[in-house]
Amino acid sequence: MSLPPSIDPHRHAVFLDFDGTLVALVDDPQAVSIAPAALDRLETLQSELSGALAVVSGRRIADLDRFLAPMRFAAAGVHGLERRVRPDDEIERLAGPEVLDDVRARLGAPLRDNPRLKLEDKGTALVLHYRTAPDLKDVAERAMADATVGRHDLAVMNGDNIVEVHPAGMDKGKALAAMMKDPPFAGRIPVYVGDDTTDEFALRQVRDAGGISIKVGDKHSVAEFRLADVVAVHHWLAASA
Repeated sequence: MSLPPSIDPHRHAVFLDFDGTLVALVDDPQAVSIAPAALDRLETLQSELSGALAVVSGRRIADLDRFLAPMRFAAAGVHGLERRVRPDDEIERLAGPEVLDDVRARLGAPLRDNPRLKLEDKGTALVLHYRTAPDLKDVAERAMADATVGRHDLAVMNGDNIVEVHPAGMDKGKALAAMMKDPPFAGRIPVYVGDDTTDEFALRQVRDAGGISIKVGDKHSVAEFRLADVVAVHHWLAASA
């Protein structure tokens, strides 16, 4: 895979993953930060794209708002279970937290038995983190499999040092396709940048649509283009803005 072309502000709609793309991965998900200069570049790019820039993340939109403040932006959160097509829109939620109440209860015992596992509760998604305890990978995956047994309405996804569950029927690719139907994204060529396994849904969606699919890092991907790391992403954005 080669380096991606520059963004064309008149033709492209840009969708950016957050963790591992705009900010480096860290042990504590709440400890990430973005440099003020990088945030300024995003705001400039958003303006040049006439608003056709969105953040697509497994995080809640409320958390993205906090990390990227004071910027306002379109977003798909929790893999598309939350959506905001325009910066000033209300957040649309496609499911409520009660759908995972039974899974929360079932995860209680393995979390007590393995205190190095950390549970992140996003309301409409639950994430077991084992970045600081990679030896517990199998334990985390087994715990989530046991907690979701028989729940065909749920989707379990393995990511970068995490295992996550959320209601089935949504992923980043479907979220992107839905956002592309509405202004300011409609009629533009999609560009997607992401680093994780969960981004592959969006990368495939964009590639199939004739857009620009960009993988961050060296993992296997369906993407046509590649950027080495978060620093390379910001250099590419700076060159485009």
